[in-house]
Amino acid sequence: MDRQQIKQIFEDFFQKYKKTEGDDNTYTAFWSDRSSNGSAEIAMVRCPADTTFKFFVNGKKVNEVKEWESFFPALKNFAADHSDVFDKEHFFAGMQEMI
Repeated sequence: MDRQQIKQIFEDFFQKYKKTEGDDNTYTAFWSDRSSNGSAEIAMVRCPADTTFKFFVNGKKVNEVKEWESFFPALKNFAADHSDVFDKEHFFAGMQEMI
């Protein structure tokens, strides 16, 4: 999947599954993928000021970046550093199935 496909999948998923974070200005949507080696999760948090992406492995936050231009380099590092639990193609294909 290329960057545009991933961005479209995540944006569509966010619009369908976003939940408010206590006020009406901040929304979160996350997707988790599990394997026999553990779980990988990415959360997208959007508020009026910015969009934040949080990366988790087995429930522990391992990275946080702001905006799409930082997301893709962080995604590449996440895939490299956590290849035992994260498969980019499988992760986003699963997310796409839920849209």
